[in-house]
Amino acid sequence: MLDATLQSCGPGEFIKRDRPGRLLAIVGFLHRHPIGVPLEEIAAHAGVSRRTVQRDLKVIESQMGVALFQQGNRWGVLNKSFMPPLKLTLLEAVTLFLGARLLARFLDRRDTHTIRAMQALAAVLPSDVARHVDSAVKHLTARTADAAYEKIFDLVTLGWVEGRKVRIGYPRRHADGEMRVGLQFFAPYFLEPNPRGHGCYVIGHDDRSNAIRCFKLERITDAELTDERFTIPEDFDPHARFDRAWIVSDEDPVLVRVRFCDESAAAHARENDWHPSQEAVELDDGTLELRFTVSGTTEILSWVLGWGAAVEVLEPPELRERVMATARGMIDRYA
Repeated sequence: MLDATLQSCGPGEFIKRDRPGRLLAIVGFLHRHPIGVPLEEIAAHAGVSRRTVQRDLKVIESQMGVALFQQGNRWGVLNKSFMPPLKLTLLEAVTLFLGARLLARFLDRRDTHTIRAMQALAAVLPSDVARHVDSAVKHLTARTADAAYEKIFDLVTLGWVEGRKVRIGYPRRHADGEMRVGLQFFAPYFLEPNPRGHGCYVIGHDDRSNAIRCFKLERITDAELTDERFTIPEDFDPHARFDRAWIVSDEDPVLVRVRFCDESAAAHARENDWHPSQEAVELDDGTLELRFTVSGTTEILSWVLGWGAAVEVLEPPELRERVMATARGMIDRYA
């Protein structure tokens, strides 16, 4: 089991362990004592000296990003800054590593929370696997930071977790055709990543329209956490809302039929379930037809165009027209 470093252990048990394991163990120990623990008890639990514990606490705050409080000689973890330790088997930890790899490929900017989460995961993985996590962290660290987006993500996430409305600025096109930012109060119910567009969406109740709406986090210009509370309705089911979406759209459902005219493209298409509603039909001429019932055609358009001339849209007519218009535009552009 990989949870050994995260469990409550007797004094001195961490003496021979590496420092990352000891740091995680100290944080877990503090988290189990909400009112804080005297420095001497922390040192006894970790099996190290007071001076070493003092250095460890500084590292926990500065490098692990865990917010600590000190009241006299007692130290503790601020509840909002750290979740209780997980108990993981080897295979469970490797599964999380694969999820972390997907997240690393999804992100197009440096994200502090992802980096710290992956570092914490690496601390409890076998060294042969942990080095791959460290490599992913290295690549993430080299990416460009976006402090404005990280602030918005933090505030929207806190609003979701704590049940507090967020005042957001969001651009919208007005009747005169101009894009202007409007301010509105929003209750975040759910966060949904978009792996195709390297974006993240938040769905919830919008006070301005008095309706459930979906906003792209990358388009939010500003966010402010309010003290106004909300409760997510019991009948709100984000998974049911996204069942018809190609990505996150909540437009009206429409039947989409596409024919794969190229044999190699058809073989590749057969390998994947692209959507929960997918139906595959083998046609008499040896080609493949895929059918989907999705929310609108906006999101599936880029997927269709990605197949190039190997795919023909059979219906709906409006999607077929949009593909043809795009193809004509490309011909004109490259003429």
